[in-house]
Amino acid sequence: MARGLFHLLLIIVLVMETHCINDTEVPTHIAHNKSITRKRNIAKREITCGEGNYSFSGQCCTKCKRGHVKSIDCPKTQEHCVPCKSGEEYMDHINDLDECMRCRSCDKALGLEVVKNCTSTENAECSCAKNHYCNSSRCEHCESCTVCENGQIEKECTSTSDTVCRMQVKRKVNNYTTQGNTAAADTGKVHSPETLRLIHIDVDLTHHVPDIVREMTLEQVMTFVRHHRLSEPTIEETLLDNSNNTSEQKIKLFQKWYQKHGMGGAYETLICSLRDLKMRTAADKIERKLKAAVCSHQERRESYNDKTEQSNTCSQEGEKCYDDNAEISKTYPESLEET
Repeated sequence: MARGLFHLLLIIVLVMETHCINDTEVPTHIAHNKSITRKRNIAKREITCGEGNYSFSGQCCTKCKRGHVKSIDCPKTQEHCVPCKSGEEYMDHINDLDECMRCRSCDKALGLEVVKNCTSTENAECSCAKNHYCNSSRCEHCESCTVCENGQIEKECTSTSDTVCRMQVKRKVNNYTTQGNTAAADTGKVHSPETLRLIHIDVDLTHHVPDIVREMTLEQVMTFVRHHRLSEPTIEETLLDNSNNTSEQKIKLFQKWYQKHGMGGAYETLICSLRDLKMRTAADKIERKLKAAVCSHQERRESYNDKTEQSNTCSQEGEKCYDDNAEISKTYPESLEET
Protein backbone atom coordinates (compact mmCIF):
# COMPACT_ATOMS: atom_id res chain seq x y z
CA MET A 1 0.00 0.00 0.00
CA ALA A 2 2.72 2.43 0.96
CA ARG A 3 4.71 1.41 -2.11
CA GLY A 4 1.70 2.15 -4.31
CA LEU A 5 1.34 5.65 -2.89
CA PHE A 6 5.05 6.29 -3.53
CA HIS A 7 4.70 5.38 -7.21
CA LEU A 8 1.64 7.61 -7.53
CA LEU A 9 3.50 10.62 -6.07
CA LEU A 10 6.47 10.03 -8.39
CA ILE A 11 4.21 10.08 -11.43
CA ILE A 12 2.57 13.34 -10.25
CA VAL A 13 6.02 15.00 -9.83
CA LEU A 14 7.16 13.97 -13.34
CA VAL A 15 3.97 15.33 -14.88
CA MET A 16 4.43 18.69 -13.14
CA GLU A 17 8.08 19.02 -14.26
CA THR A 18 7.12 18.33 -17.87
CA HIS A 19 4.45 21.01 -17.74
CA CYS A 20 6.90 23.57 -16.32
CA ILE A 21 9.44 22.89 -19.07
CA ASN A 22 6.84 23.43 -21.80
CA ASP A 23 5.71 26.68 -20.18
CA THR A 24 9.34 27.94 -20.21
CA GLU A 25 10.20 26.92 -23.80
CA VAL A 26 7.20 28.61 -25.41
CA PRO A 27 8.05 32.19 -24.28
CA THR A 28 11.72 31.63 -25.29
CA HIS A 29 10.69 30.54 -28.77
CA ILE A 30 8.34 33.51 -29.09
CA ALA A 31 11.05 35.95 -27.96
CA HIS A 32 13.44 34.50 -30.55
CA ASN A 33 10.89 34.93 -33.29
CA LYS A 34 10.23 38.54 -32.24
CA SER A 35 13.99 39.28 -32.39
CA ILE A 36 14.19 37.97 -35.95
CA THR A 37 11.14 40.02 -36.87
CA ARG A 38 12.71 43.22 -35.48
CA LYS A 39 15.92 42.62 -37.42
CA ARG A 40 13.98 42.12 -40.61
CA ASN A 41 12.04 45.30 -39.97
CA ILE A 42 15.30 47.23 -39.42
CA ALA A 43 16.66 45.89 -42.70
CA LYS A 44 13.52 47.02 -44.42
CA ARG A 45 13.88 50.52 -42.94
CA GLU A 46 17.55 50.79 -44.14
CA ILE A 47 16.55 50.06 -47.70
CA THR A 48 13.90 52.77 -47.69
CA CYS A 49 16.42 55.68 -47.31
CA GLY A 50 15.81 58.03 -50.24
CA GLU A 51 18.16 59.69 -52.71
CA GLY A 52 20.74 61.93 -51.10
CA ASN A 53 20.64 59.82 -47.92
CA TYR A 54 22.39 56.73 -46.60
CA SER A 55 21.68 54.20 -43.83
CA PHE A 56 23.70 53.99 -40.67
CA SER A 57 22.86 51.89 -37.59
CA GLY A 58 19.25 51.53 -38.60
CA GLN A 59 18.61 55.17 -39.43
CA CYS A 60 18.72 57.37 -42.51
CA CYS A 61 21.43 60.01 -42.65
CA THR A 62 21.95 62.99 -44.96
CA LYS A 63 24.82 62.96 -47.45
CA CYS A 64 27.04 66.05 -47.62
CA LYS A 65 27.14 68.21 -50.75
CA ARG A 66 30.24 68.88 -52.90
CA GLY A 67 33.01 70.70 -51.07
CA HIS A 68 31.88 69.33 -47.68
CA VAL A 69 32.27 66.20 -45.52
CA LYS A 70 30.34 65.03 -42.45
CA SER A 71 31.29 66.12 -38.95
CA ILE A 72 29.21 63.44 -37.15
CA ASP A 73 28.43 59.79 -37.93
CA CYS A 74 24.89 60.45 -39.08
CA PRO A 75 24.18 63.99 -40.27
CA LYS A 76 20.53 64.96 -40.24
CA THR A 77 21.02 68.25 -42.13
CA GLN A 78 23.78 70.03 -44.05
CA GLU A 79 24.60 71.85 -40.83
CA HIS A 80 26.35 68.67 -39.72
CA CYS A 81 28.71 68.92 -42.74
CA VAL A 82 31.96 70.93 -42.68
CA PRO A 83 33.66 72.61 -45.70
CA CYS A 84 36.99 71.47 -47.16
CA LYS A 85 39.96 73.85 -46.87
CA SER A 86 40.07 75.73 -50.17
CA GLY A 87 43.45 75.50 -51.86
CA GLU A 88 44.43 72.46 -49.77
CA GLU A 89 41.51 70.03 -49.94
CA TYR A 90 38.53 69.31 -52.16
CA MET A 91 35.47 67.06 -52.54
CA ASP A 92 34.00 66.91 -56.04
CA HIS A 93 30.88 64.77 -55.38
CA ILE A 94 28.00 64.22 -52.90
CA ASN A 95 29.36 61.94 -50.18
CA ASP A 96 29.12 60.32 -46.76
CA LEU A 97 32.85 60.68 -46.04
CA ASP A 98 34.48 62.30 -43.04
CA GLU A 99 37.70 63.52 -44.74
CA CYS A 100 38.32 65.69 -47.79
CA MET A 101 40.77 64.71 -50.54
CA ARG A 102 44.13 66.48 -50.82
CA CYS A 103 44.69 68.89 -53.71
CA ARG A 104 47.14 67.90 -56.43
CA SER A 105 50.56 69.57 -56.24
CA CYS A 106 51.99 70.99 -59.49
CA ASP A 107 55.63 70.61 -58.45
CA LYS A 108 58.06 72.88 -60.31
CA ALA A 109 60.83 70.37 -59.61
CA LEU A 110 58.92 67.91 -61.80
CA GLY A 111 58.57 70.42 -64.62
CA LEU A 112 54.92 71.23 -63.85
CA GLU A 113 52.99 74.45 -63.44
CA VAL A 114 49.45 75.27 -62.29
CA VAL A 115 46.87 75.99 -65.00
CA LYS A 116 43.85 75.84 -62.68
CA ASN A 117 43.95 76.35 -58.92
CA CYS A 118 42.43 73.84 -56.52
CA THR A 119 39.08 74.82 -54.96
CA SER A 120 36.92 73.14 -52.32
CA THR A 121 34.93 71.43 -55.10
CA GLU A 122 37.59 70.80 -57.81
CA ASN A 123 41.13 69.46 -57.84
CA ALA A 124 44.03 71.49 -59.28
CA GLU A 125 45.01 71.07 -62.93
CA CYS A 126 48.67 70.97 -63.97
CA SER A 127 50.52 71.34 -67.25
CA CYS A 128 54.13 71.20 -68.38
CA ALA A 129 56.09 74.35 -67.58
CA LYS A 130 57.98 76.34 -70.22
CA ASN A 131 60.71 74.31 -71.97
CA HIS A 132 59.21 71.03 -70.73
CA TYR A 133 57.00 68.43 -72.40
CA CYS A 134 55.06 65.24 -71.67
CA ASN A 135 53.55 62.91 -74.30
CA SER A 136 51.37 60.76 -72.02
CA SER A 137 47.66 61.26 -71.31
CA ARG A 138 48.20 62.04 -67.62
CA CYS A 139 51.56 63.58 -66.75
CA GLU A 140 53.00 63.15 -63.27
CA HIS A 141 56.22 64.85 -64.39
CA CYS A 142 57.50 66.58 -67.55
CA GLU A 143 60.82 66.15 -69.36
CA SER A 144 63.12 69.01 -70.33
CA CYS A 145 62.99 69.90 -74.02
CA THR A 146 65.98 68.86 -76.11
CA VAL A 147 68.45 71.61 -77.06
CA CYS A 148 69.71 71.65 -80.65
CA GLU A 149 73.30 72.22 -79.58
CA ASN A 150 74.99 72.82 -82.96
CA GLY A 151 72.02 73.34 -85.25
CA GLN A 152 68.76 75.18 -85.60
CA ILE A 153 65.31 73.98 -84.67
CA GLU A 154 63.16 72.15 -87.19
CA LYS A 155 60.16 72.00 -84.85
CA GLU A 156 59.73 73.88 -81.59
CA CYS A 157 59.16 72.00 -78.34
CA THR A 158 55.54 72.03 -77.12
CA SER A 159 53.88 70.86 -73.93
CA THR A 160 53.17 67.50 -75.61
CA SER A 161 56.19 66.96 -77.92
CA ASP A 162 59.97 67.35 -77.79
CA THR A 163 62.13 69.60 -79.97
CA VAL A 164 63.05 68.37 -83.45
CA CYS A 165 66.50 69.53 -84.63
CA ARG A 166 67.62 70.03 -88.22
CA MET A 167 70.24 67.75 -89.69
CA GLN A 168 73.71 69.28 -89.38
CA VAL A 169 76.37 69.69 -92.08
CA LYS A 170 79.99 70.79 -91.93
CA ARG A 171 81.30 73.87 -93.72
CA LYS A 172 84.32 76.18 -93.63
CA VAL A 173 84.07 79.80 -92.56
CA ASN A 174 87.18 82.05 -92.45
CA ASN A 175 89.49 78.99 -92.55
CA TYR A 176 87.77 77.44 -89.51
CA THR A 177 85.80 74.22 -89.74
CA THR A 178 82.52 74.46 -87.91
CA GLN A 179 79.10 72.85 -87.86
CA GLY A 180 75.72 74.21 -88.81
CA ASN A 181 72.63 73.11 -90.67
CA THR A 182 71.29 73.24 -94.19
CA ALA A 183 69.04 76.21 -93.46
CA ALA A 184 71.91 78.24 -91.98
CA ALA A 185 74.14 77.46 -94.96
CA ASP A 186 71.46 78.62 -97.39
CA THR A 187 70.71 81.86 -95.57
CA GLY A 188 74.32 82.71 -94.73
CA LYS A 189 73.67 82.93 -90.98
CA VAL A 190 77.02 82.02 -89.41
CA HIS A 191 78.92 82.70 -86.22
CA SER A 192 81.13 85.76 -85.97
CA PRO A 193 84.92 85.16 -86.34
CA GLU A 194 85.44 85.89 -82.64
CA THR A 195 82.81 83.35 -81.63
CA LEU A 196 84.26 80.80 -84.05
CA ARG A 197 87.68 81.15 -82.42
CA LEU A 198 86.31 80.26 -79.02
CA ILE A 199 84.25 77.40 -80.44
CA HIS A 200 87.26 76.09 -82.35
CA ILE A 201 89.60 76.00 -79.39
CA ASP A 202 87.08 74.41 -76.97
CA VAL A 203 87.70 76.72 -74.03
CA ASP A 204 88.02 74.83 -70.75
CA LEU A 205 85.28 76.30 -68.57
CA THR A 206 86.45 74.64 -65.35
CA HIS A 207 88.04 77.72 -63.80
CA HIS A 208 85.48 80.10 -65.32
CA VAL A 209 82.37 78.63 -63.66
CA PRO A 210 82.07 81.21 -60.81
CA ASP A 211 82.26 84.11 -63.27
CA ILE A 212 79.86 82.43 -65.70
CA VAL A 213 77.11 81.80 -63.15
CA ARG A 214 77.59 85.29 -61.69
CA GLU A 215 75.86 86.56 -64.83
CA MET A 216 72.89 84.17 -64.31
CA THR A 217 70.17 83.91 -61.70
CA LEU A 218 69.55 80.63 -59.86
CA GLU A 219 66.36 80.17 -61.85
CA GLN A 220 68.26 80.61 -65.12
CA VAL A 221 70.90 78.08 -64.08
CA MET A 222 68.18 75.57 -63.12
CA THR A 223 66.40 76.13 -66.45
CA PHE A 224 69.68 75.62 -68.31
CA VAL A 225 70.65 72.35 -66.57
CA ARG A 226 67.11 70.96 -66.88
CA HIS A 227 67.19 71.87 -70.57
CA HIS A 228 70.20 69.58 -70.83
CA ARG A 229 68.49 66.76 -68.91
CA LEU A 230 70.30 66.96 -65.61
CA SER A 231 68.16 64.64 -63.45
CA GLU A 232 65.74 66.09 -60.93
CA PRO A 233 67.15 64.03 -58.01
CA THR A 234 70.61 65.45 -58.77
CA ILE A 235 69.24 69.01 -58.91
CA GLU A 236 67.29 68.60 -55.68
CA GLU A 237 70.24 67.04 -53.85
CA THR A 238 72.58 69.82 -55.01
CA LEU A 239 70.17 72.53 -53.85
CA LEU A 240 69.70 70.89 -50.45
CA ASP A 241 73.44 70.39 -49.92
CA ASN A 242 73.98 74.14 -50.43
CA SER A 243 70.63 75.43 -49.15
CA ASN A 244 72.07 78.49 -47.41
CA ASN A 245 74.23 79.72 -50.28
CA THR A 246 72.60 80.67 -53.60
CA SER A 247 75.95 81.39 -55.24
CA GLU A 248 77.25 77.93 -54.33
CA GLN A 249 74.03 76.34 -55.58
CA LYS A 250 74.56 77.93 -59.00
CA ILE A 251 78.23 76.87 -59.14
CA LYS A 252 77.53 73.26 -58.14
CA LEU A 253 74.62 72.89 -60.56
CA PHE A 254 76.69 74.24 -63.45
CA GLN A 255 79.60 71.95 -62.53
CA LYS A 256 77.24 68.94 -62.53
CA TRP A 257 76.18 69.81 -66.06
CA TYR A 258 79.78 70.42 -67.20
CA GLN A 259 80.93 67.07 -65.81
CA LYS A 260 78.10 65.36 -67.68
CA HIS A 261 78.70 67.26 -70.97
CA GLY A 262 82.49 67.27 -71.06
CA MET A 263 84.80 70.00 -72.38
CA GLY A 264 84.24 69.31 -76.08
CA GLY A 265 81.79 71.85 -77.49
CA ALA A 266 80.79 73.05 -74.03
CA TYR A 267 81.34 76.73 -74.78
CA GLU A 268 79.20 76.66 -77.92
CA THR A 269 76.53 74.64 -76.11
CA LEU A 270 76.46 77.19 -73.30
CA ILE A 271 76.16 80.30 -75.48
CA CYS A 272 73.74 78.84 -78.03
CA SER A 273 71.52 77.30 -75.35
CA LEU A 274 71.26 80.54 -73.39
CA ARG A 275 70.15 82.36 -76.53
CA ASP A 276 67.67 79.62 -77.42
CA LEU A 277 66.26 79.91 -73.90
CA LYS A 278 65.79 83.68 -74.33
CA MET A 279 68.67 84.51 -71.95
CA ARG A 280 70.50 86.67 -74.49
CA THR A 281 71.70 89.25 -71.98
CA ALA A 282 73.46 86.59 -69.90
CA ALA A 283 74.86 84.95 -73.06
CA ASP A 284 76.31 88.26 -74.31
CA LYS A 285 77.93 89.08 -70.96
CA ILE A 286 79.48 85.62 -70.64
CA GLU A 287 80.69 85.71 -74.23
CA ARG A 288 82.39 89.09 -73.69
CA LYS A 289 84.08 87.82 -70.53
CA LEU A 290 85.42 84.72 -72.24
CA LYS A 291 86.70 86.75 -75.19
CA ALA A 292 88.44 89.14 -72.81
CA ALA A 293 90.04 86.22 -70.96
CA VAL A 294 91.28 84.64 -74.22
CA CYS A 295 92.70 87.95 -75.43
CA SER A 296 94.40 88.66 -72.14
CA HIS A 297 95.95 85.22 -72.05
CA GLN A 298 97.19 85.47 -75.62
CA GLU A 299 98.83 88.85 -74.95
CA ARG A 300 100.74 87.40 -72.02
CA ARG A 301 101.69 84.37 -74.10
CA GLU A 302 102.97 86.47 -76.99
CA SER A 303 104.93 88.72 -74.65
CA TYR A 304 106.54 85.73 -72.96
CA ASN A 305 107.52 84.06 -76.26
CA ASP A 306 108.61 87.38 -77.80
CA LYS A 307 106.73 86.66 -80.99
CA THR A 308 107.20 90.02 -82.68
CA GLU A 309 105.57 88.94 -85.97
CA GLN A 310 102.22 88.41 -84.31
CA SER A 311 99.80 91.24 -83.62
CA ASN A 312 96.86 90.92 -81.35
CA THR A 313 94.45 93.77 -80.64
CA CYS A 314 91.79 93.57 -77.94
CA SER A 315 89.13 96.22 -77.41
CA GLN A 316 88.65 97.77 -73.97
CA GLU A 317 85.35 95.97 -73.62
CA GLY A 318 86.95 92.68 -74.58
CA GLU A 319 84.46 92.37 -77.45
CA LYS A 320 86.95 91.87 -80.36
CA CYS A 321 90.11 89.88 -80.60
CA TYR A 322 92.15 89.54 -83.82
CA ASP A 323 95.01 87.20 -84.53
CA ASP A 324 96.30 87.69 -88.08
CA ASN A 325 99.16 85.21 -88.12
CA ALA A 326 98.29 82.06 -86.22
CA GLU A 327 95.31 80.02 -85.05
CA ILE A 328 94.78 79.52 -81.34
CA SER A 329 94.93 75.83 -80.55
CA LYS A 330 95.10 75.36 -76.82
CA THR A 331 92.69 75.83 -73.92
CA TYR A 332 92.74 78.77 -71.53
CA PRO A 333 92.17 77.74 -67.91
CA GLU A 334 92.91 81.08 -66.30
CA SER A 335 90.13 82.76 -64.27
CA LEU A 336 88.05 85.32 -66.15
CA GLU A 337 88.81 89.02 -65.81
CA GLU A 338 86.01 91.50 -65.25
CA THR A 339 85.28 93.68 -68.28
